[in-house]
Amino acid sequence: MKKAVKILIYTLTILLVACTSRRDYGALLRQADSLLASQPDSALALLDHIPFDKLETNADSAYYALLMTQARDRNYVPQADDSLIQAAVRYYDQHSNAAMQARAYYLWGSFYRDKNDYPNAIKKYATALSYTDKFPTSAELKATLLSNMGYLYYTQNLRSEADSIYHQAELLAELQKDTISLCYAISQQGMINLERGKEYYSTAEQQMMQALSIGKAYSGRVMLTPIYHSLGMLYCHIPKSEYALQYARLNYANLKDTIHCYRTFLLLGNAYLLNCQYDSASIFLQKILKAERYYDTKVDACMLLSEIAQKKGELEKITPLKELQIQYQDSANMNLQDHAILNTVITHERKNNSRLLRQRKSIIYATCAIFLVLCSYGGFHYRKKQLQHKAEKQEWEERLQAEITQANRRKQELAEKEQENATLQERINLLTLKKQTCAGNEYKTSALYIKVTRIAKTLSSVETKENLDEEEWNRFITLTDAGWYGIITYMNEKYALSAEEIKICCLNLAGVPVVHIGHFVNGQVRSTIQLKSKNILQKMEAPKGVLLKNTLFSLAEQLKNDHQGTFQAL
Repeated sequence: MKKAVKILIYTLTILLVACTSRRDYGALLRQADSLLASQPDSALALLDHIPFDKLETNADSAYYALLMTQARDRNYVPQADDSLIQAAVRYYDQHSNAAMQARAYYLWGSFYRDKNDYPNAIKKYATALSYTDKFPTSAELKATLLSNMGYLYYTQNLRSEADSIYHQAELLAELQKDTISLCYAISQQGMINLERGKEYYSTAEQQMMQALSIGKAYSGRVMLTPIYHSLGMLYCHIPKSEYALQYARLNYANLKDTIHCYRTFLLLGNAYLLNCQYDSASIFLQKILKAERYYDTKVDACMLLSEIAQKKGELEKITPLKELQIQYQDSANMNLQDHAILNTVITHERKNNSRLLRQRKSIIYATCAIFLVLCSYGGFHYRKKQLQHKAEKQEWEERLQAEITQANRRKQELAEKEQENATLQERINLLTLKKQTCAGNEYKTSALYIKVTRIAKTLSSVETKENLDEEEWNRFITLTDAGWYGIITYMNEKYALSAEEIKICCLNLAGVPVVHIGHFVNGQVRSTIQLKSKNILQKMEAPKGVLLKNTLFSLAEQLKNDHQGTFQAL
């Protein structure tokens, strides 16, 4: 359907360009700009049919140059040089258009980024970032700039600079309520803490789990994929072999490209190695050696393959792998030359900042000196104006009285506003409570809840293979969490439940009989489900002899009361 819509838009656009006797290229450029975010291929097709030599104004020419550069970037079309975006930068610099300057410098930095010229890319990104403070609608572009700069610093092992940038990105995402950017910034800070060493592992785990929780609640699989990868790496380092393999598999399952995902292959190989599944580990690690580049990844793969060969007693394979590792390491070292250049650039920037700080201090000292001179001059003339003192004092008292009156008026206005805010807060609390009630009703009337109860009812009479797929499970877990006052989030954070334990809790809350729960959870038998239910109760420190279903209902009721009590307190 989406493809048909794109074709229709493209066709209508071309007809518009071809049939309009008096072409308004400015309108076409604005139309192409509106398509860039959602349909970049249609935007590029439209721009390709606008003749550059027919543009009559410098403004349209600069706008065209900027849009064509952005359209090619969004469609992954290689750009031979930066002459096009330079033309746009020159025009917008001359006219001091901060919004367009920010876009132009961002695209210029992206050109250098794609050419692996990281020093120039960071310079252009920093220039673009400075312009985003000058216009109010820059939050999305500012978040993109911070993410790109953080990534460039991170890939060059400049952890402190990357951590600072990602922290700024986190604060901006919280302010803008941008969950995708927030997840990415927190997850990347977790990766930085992971690389700092063992003493930071707990902080890294906390940050990654926070990103995962936010991602599961508000974002889709695109955002969860890198978080799964980060958690897999974390548990490989700790190590927790079972969790490492679990998140490595989730990362692989969420990828669109499962052929060239060499870092994921490395993660899977390491996870399987930790779980002593050497054959599976070797399969994924061997795939990495077929890559054309990714020399750092190949070095790590050779190290792991050597370890596997040693554990399996295949000593004859170790020497060739060591030789391959040395070759890949030499190639990787050649790619690190830009690292020294980038460090030089950063050092130069720091020196410039120090110089600017010294200049500011000099200005402050000079201002203070001038101020002291003026005070002395004023004191000298004060003696000559003693006769005017009484009149000035009276004027000052009148002005003070006026200010007091104005302050009282402002105080009264502030009290009225506080009363309005209190009334508004009461309405918000009422709406939030209604929203929670609606969430419970939505859960009971959702298609997934109906499907689960229908399958359970069918199992009471006949066997069936119908079940929930992984995507439906994720949605059903989210619905259960919302319908039962955040019980799944609460239990996952407090008791660290496994994926199967979460599913068992959801099915109990949905009223599925214990005898049929195993059908939904990988076809496990009743005794296994009972054992896992017992493990959940032990984690919850529930009294012996109680049923998991009753315990969950009691906890949900408690969460409901806590939720209502909070709003009453507010």
